[in-house]
Amino acid sequence: MTHRLLTLGLALAFALSSVGPAAAQTRRAADDWTAVQSLSAGEKIVVRTKDGDRLTGRFDSASDLLINFSDGRRKISLTRESVRRVQLDRGNSRLKGFLVGAAIGAGAGFAAGSILYFPYRDDMVGSTVPVSAALGMAIGGGFGAATGKGNKNETIYEAP
Repeated sequence: MTHRLLTLGLALAFALSSVGPAAAQTRRAADDWTAVQSLSAGEKIVVRTKDGDRLTGRFDSASDLLINFSDGRRKISLTRESVRRVQLDRGNSRLKGFLVGAAIGAGAGFAAGSILYFPYRDDMVGSTVPVSAALGMAIGGGFGAATGKGNKNETIYEAP
């Protein structure tokens, strides 16, 4: 019975360990300013400056030297030299939130089930640990999907 639980725990750990590297892969954005100039007016954007500021708003226009957008209250104009990165704002990623929440919940459920099961293994059913891990994974995944994790911003320009 101990070998089954160890095998189940290792299988769960290996399955969840491949999620991080797969989610971390991103493609490198081009350093082509024409991608910014070709945006449609009104698109949600995130602009990061070389000073470290993060500005969000709706795109208005871009020329060879400036980018213009509004954040709802005021119009903002930045020079091309002050911009480090321009991204399209795609909102929060529910899938990332689900995966992170499910991993944390499964680990917590596995730990709680192990703490409950192993001292009293003669009096309990052997499926206590896997069931508690699955229950924790479901609760954590639901909570993670509800809150969202990270964002789905698409980088369209990054200064060289």
